[in-house]
Amino acid sequence: MESFLGNPALRLLMRLKFVGGLRRQARRLKEPKHWIFLILGVLVAFSWIASVLMGSVLRSGGLAPAVSNGPGTYAAVKVAMLVLTILTVIGAFSHRGVYLPKEEIELCFSAPISRSDLVRYRLVVNLLKSLFAGLLFGVGAATRLSGGIYAFVGVFVTFLTIPILGQAFALMLGDTENKLARVSRKLPLGVVTRVLVIVVIVGGVLLVSGQDFSFLEKMLGDSARGGFSLEEFARRPVVSAVLAPFTPWARMITAETAADFVPWFLFALGFWFLAFEGTARIPVDYRETSLSTSADVAKRLNRMRRGAFGPGQGNLTKTTLGWDVPWIFGRGAFGAVAWHKTTSIVRNSRGPMILSAIVILFITLLGTAISRRGEDAQLFMGTALPAAMGTLYLCAGLRFDFRSDLELMDRLKTWPLRPSLLFLAMILPEIVLVCILVLGSMLAQAAWVGRIHPGAVAVFAIQPLFTLTWVALDNAVFLFSPVRYAPGEDGALQNMGRAMLLMLLRVALMSAIALFAFAPAWLVYYLLTDMTEMTPGQALWPAGALAWVLCAAADVGLVVAGGWMLRRFDVARDKPV
Repeated sequence: MESFLGNPALRLLMRLKFVGGLRRQARRLKEPKHWIFLILGVLVAFSWIASVLMGSVLRSGGLAPAVSNGPGTYAAVKVAMLVLTILTVIGAFSHRGVYLPKEEIELCFSAPISRSDLVRYRLVVNLLKSLFAGLLFGVGAATRLSGGIYAFVGVFVTFLTIPILGQAFALMLGDTENKLARVSRKLPLGVVTRVLVIVVIVGGVLLVSGQDFSFLEKMLGDSARGGFSLEEFARRPVVSAVLAPFTPWARMITAETAADFVPWFLFALGFWFLAFEGTARIPVDYRETSLSTSADVAKRLNRMRRGAFGPGQGNLTKTTLGWDVPWIFGRGAFGAVAWHKTTSIVRNSRGPMILSAIVILFITLLGTAISRRGEDAQLFMGTALPAAMGTLYLCAGLRFDFRSDLELMDRLKTWPLRPSLLFLAMILPEIVLVCILVLGSMLAQAAWVGRIHPGAVAVFAIQPLFTLTWVALDNAVFLFSPVRYAPGEDGALQNMGRAMLLMLLRVALMSAIALFAFAPAWLVYYLLTDMTEMTPGQALWPAGALAWVLCAAADVGLVVAGGWMLRRFDVARDKPV
């Protein structure tokens, strides 16, 4: 058993790190804000578990679940496992080889420890991190599937198997990278990569421009009518072949009797043992790749601890450094600050910009598929829904504001600009970027469809104000209580509580602004249609204009509040942990 779990010195290291994490957590909880966030995080976790259990009780009058494990459930489990596996494989690209923290890797590589034991150590660490997720999702499956305890054990075993496959893929990926590195010295890979990217983009545009979206329209229509069957979709030859490897685990999770569960459970346990042992014995020299991975992760963690956790940090190259960025916001003090942020976005955000463009393209295709169904309701929905999805995704994902410049706060507060104007100048480039991407998506969709719904004018008008509200609120809260996120850091429940509090603030603020703006607008609309000869269409314009002005006034107040938060920000008290 000792050889299976690895070197005893590494097990001692795990135990000491766990104790150190508890001590660090205790030190963090000395501050009241961490207590508040911890309580909220615990409430979120236990509320979710309680809602799952109470939902099961209310549906069936007891703990017996109400969902039968039919073919549809079996297909859904296989699809869910495919998605989970894809996400794990994607994550392996960021941790090629065997990832060890910077403070451990040199010591472990120089110690008399075999490479197999280091892999076992990393596998055990990953499995310990997966325990909570396995328990959480296992409880959810047990209360919703008719197998009960079988579903719980099946999901738990599955969540302990996926990380092993991810580590195996990371090892093989690192070995492949080492082999390709020797070949790349003889090939102009930079030129080849650019040509391939251009070919893919041009081919994608040509494909999209000639696509009638009939398949997607049919799928959306069938889903709306309840006619889309995941079971039939999983039976298609290509899909069935892709999902076939997940059959044993899907059978185990959806089993309803011991006779159905035990054989697949024994297979899953045997596979887990073989995968664990086989991954530990993969004959790959991962040391060089692991050193590179550890250095890359250490750089990202250092930036995050300084507050520079925005996407795109660290993508600055010699080529992008020479790009000329126009002064689109003027050449005064306000324009200089906005130019500083715009330059950071243009020169230092190649990765997130490509990802955002891909997401916006997908959203545009979705909106086009909905709009081309011909009815006015679908036409408006095809414009409004993708606009909302794009705005929410970009506002939640991009960090080109104070959240990416926390380490510069000592200099920002010395710049000759009023706090409210400085606050607006720092967030304005991100707001303009989001508006350009979303409004560009809406215009491209209208061009593909060939017409636009009159109600889209309201979406065009309100989208910039919605973006300003979201970004300004996030930055005001961040300045009030700055946080430095880092992957795997202690205090995950505090971060969950902070996210819950921020979500509640967004909902409350959006609701208050809507009430503040649209209640007077509705009154004006009612008076114009009832007391004058205006038609409802004519009265809608002055009422809408009033609502827009009131929303803009609310955003001005939010910017002033953000400036007040910036003025009270104490650089001396904000130190990296």
